[in-house]
Amino acid sequence: MMRFPQQPAQWVPDWAQQALFYHIYPLGFLGAPGKNDLQGEPEPRLGELRQWYDHLMQLGITAIYFGPVFESLSHGYDTVDYFRVDRRLGDNTLFNEIVDDLHGRGIRVILDGVFHHTSREFFAFRDILKNKRNSPYADWYHINWGGTGRLDDGFAYEGWEGHYSLPKLNLQNPKVRNYIFEVVKMWLGDMGIDGWRLDVAYEIGPEFWWEFRRECKQANPDCFLLGEVVHGDYRKWVAPDLLDAGTNYQLHKAIWSSLNEANFWELKALVERASHSEWGLYKDIGLMNFLSNHDVTRILSQLDDPRLIYPALIFLLTAPGIPCLYYGDEVGMKGAKEDGDTALRQPMPAPDDTWPDADRDIFKVITNLAAIRKGHPALTLGRYATLEVSDTVFSYLRQQSREIAVVVINAADKKTKLTIPVGREGIPDGMTFTDLLDSQRPEYTVHGGKLAVDSIWPTWGRVLIAQI
Repeated sequence: MMRFPQQPAQWVPDWAQQALFYHIYPLGFLGAPGKNDLQGEPEPRLGELRQWYDHLMQLGITAIYFGPVFESLSHGYDTVDYFRVDRRLGDNTLFNEIVDDLHGRGIRVILDGVFHHTSREFFAFRDILKNKRNSPYADWYHINWGGTGRLDDGFAYEGWEGHYSLPKLNLQNPKVRNYIFEVVKMWLGDMGIDGWRLDVAYEIGPEFWWEFRRECKQANPDCFLLGEVVHGDYRKWVAPDLLDAGTNYQLHKAIWSSLNEANFWELKALVERASHSEWGLYKDIGLMNFLSNHDVTRILSQLDDPRLIYPALIFLLTAPGIPCLYYGDEVGMKGAKEDGDTALRQPMPAPDDTWPDADRDIFKVITNLAAIRKGHPALTLGRYATLEVSDTVFSYLRQQSREIAVVVINAADKKTKLTIPVGREGIPDGMTFTDLLDSQRPEYTVHGGKLAVDSIWPTWGRVLIAQI
């Protein structure tokens, strides 16, 4: 008998639950200078995004996650002014135009919200430097007035993970919280964004996110709140009354290491923990999956064999969770974390330039996979069950009320075949599946509770779909 369990994370907005996100780090993508003098006229670099609109549409992108756009000193995470677009990118009017452009193309927009810390040039911290204990903002940060700081300020203070250039805000202070809430409501309201990616959410207590959620949902009930979570139990921050979803760093590591080490057992364990399966630890919360981002080595530099990008992409776009592509991966860009953050945030080649992947094979594969995903609800909303796993072959089921998908991934460097036991998941004999990854559309029929799939090409896979 077929099973159709209720879908998890019912509190996640429908548009986000079914979205294909594209992560842009604007300062890097647009080749902005690394330092901001806070004096020059705005440079309208954001306008250059318009040349990529067709590119995004071809990829099937339905939502963009922009890295920080607030006025900052350098990398965007050292905020100077939360209410103003960084002058290296443009101004608020231009950003608003870009948001309107994207909305007109059916693309939602979320922004990086850096609310854990500021720069030393933020108005409140500058006032503290000037007036010390007499500053009206003296309790906006975690300050030790009897301590000796590194910069001869006359006091010591906490910074993000020890970085003294990023003083940590005191979010227990109601005045600080109210200030942050005014910021988020301005961007959700006047600027028309659709949500937030919350920087270092894992270092901020859930009681803050409880209040943050209420302020955001009041401003825009359909907004999406994505927390940056890395270690620990993601349920501490992601819940119906906290954040909508979290970044799935635990699964991210399993994807590339299982491919490199020919160990799909690792991926099986992690996807089951984060899946819709009835025993999954995170079965009832929303998580965003990714292969690369602005803080980790790009996937093509992480993989030992560049051909493994294809099984990685098949998994990303068919597995449970909300998939997110990092800009440049689709054109073949590389970048290693050990070479510094700048290596991960290089300018994006123009659509008509010669790309690192000159044949544009990665782009074509993503375009095809995204179209398959968009057209088949089982791949976005369906339950998950592992079917068959070995060191280099991994197959799983996604099932929605009117559709079943069986995905097979081959990470080996040779062709293989597989007999998949689907009867135990209630798939009846006689049901026929069609492979949508193969242009010839071969069909496979269940016999004796098993689905025999032949000729799975090296570092490739099959996405088999059947209608109920």
